[in-house]
Amino acid sequence: MKEIQSTEFVKLETGEPIKIASFRTVEQERAYQEKKRRVGSRKKAKAFTFSDMENAKEVIQMLTTIELGYFLVLQTYIDYSNNALVKSTHNPMPMSRGDIGEVLGINNRSHVKKHIENFLEKGFLVEKTIKVDGKEVKAFCINENYHFKGKTDNKKVVKSFSEQIRRIYNTNLSKRSKKQPADMGFLYLILPYIHYETNILCFNPFETNPETIDALSIADICRITGLDEKNVKRKINNLKWDGMTVFAKIIKGRKTHLKVNPFVFYRKDGEPDKSLQTDFLIKGK
Repeated sequence: MKEIQSTEFVKLETGEPIKIASFRTVEQERAYQEKKRRVGSRKKAKAFTFSDMENAKEVIQMLTTIELGYFLVLQTYIDYSNNALVKSTHNPMPMSRGDIGEVLGINNRSHVKKHIENFLEKGFLVEKTIKVDGKEVKAFCINENYHFKGKTDNKKVVKSFSEQIRRIYNTNLSKRSKKQPADMGFLYLILPYIHYETNILCFNPFETNPETIDALSIADICRITGLDEKNVKRKINNLKWDGMTVFAKIIKGRKTHLKVNPFVFYRKDGEPDKSLQTDFLIKGK
């Protein structure tokens, strides 16, 4: 076995010599903590849930755009093991009604209660008894038919990246924007239309032949979302976080189609390909 190397220091209080196996200077500690922060930030950025594209259509039919926005944000807080709503992966205690109101930015208790009861009544949220640290506790859980964590063989799902969705939501919440939940609802409305290979919004998101991809126009998105052209264009142009946009416009002559940022929604396994990343990472003037 390799001998452990040590450095000798003196304990200031007693003058007693002590041996330290390793140590960091103040500068080294700062660099170490910064590296930890960056690694932790990257891990958080890659955490995702699965959204079932077919079943999401049921949710869309039964909720308003604002309710869809709240539901999209809520599902980013599900626990891996039981789909319970928890405040963080480090704190597996289930969310209370007050916690749900806090993460959604709703201060009115009666409004929080109304939304929770609505989700429960429609079956998108369920109450279960789960075990936490050996104790049985009640929890609000997202219905796994719609959003879940874990492994799946289902190809008709979208990976929704939790940290980015929360940042998009909180970016405008901090500006006291009244339209923010509806903006998130707009994102929910486009979930069933994200193409597997390209992240293009289209009518046939499971099509494998690029020549037959039927891309959505702005007019199509207006019909799907029930919004006028001015509102749709405003959301497409303004939805962003940390300087990055949620949508990229692809212009071919007089036609425009849209790609969705793969750091927000993505369907394939692994990392997005470099070409798709570049559409959103490249900086123009």
